[in-house]
Amino acid sequence: MATPIMPPDIELGRVRDGYPALAKWIAQDPDDDPLVFRKFGRLSARSLLHLQCRLIALETELDVLDEEARSAKEFGARQSLQRWETLVANAKTANSVEGKIVRKWDEFEMLLKRYCKPSHELNGSDKHLHN
Repeated sequence: MATPIMPPDIELGRVRDGYPALAKWIAQDPDDDPLVFRKFGRLSARSLLHLQCRLIALETELDVLDEEARSAKEFGARQSLQRWETLVANAKTANSVEGKIVRKWDEFEMLLKRYCKPSHELNGSDKHLHN
């Protein structure tokens, strides 16, 4: 069944054009009073829970890699747990435990930034968001 064609909605002699017109109207208020958007609290919480689980898994993997470096025969591998410069220098060696640690830390830090960033959305501190 075909959708009936409706005449354009005209207000003050101008055709409204959906989101562009609505965005313009919202942005015109100097007090930002009409800026009310959903924060998707339930889904934000779920996303944080998933990120938390991924971070916990990475934490465990880093602990295993740290233990591997700690018990290594090479002094440099053990020293890499104490000096960032040694860790980075040794990470350049192919298939080294230090390389695995650096890559795992990069992954952990990326997820940690995502995990920490949306916390304001859950506690409602952003005045432009609501349930």
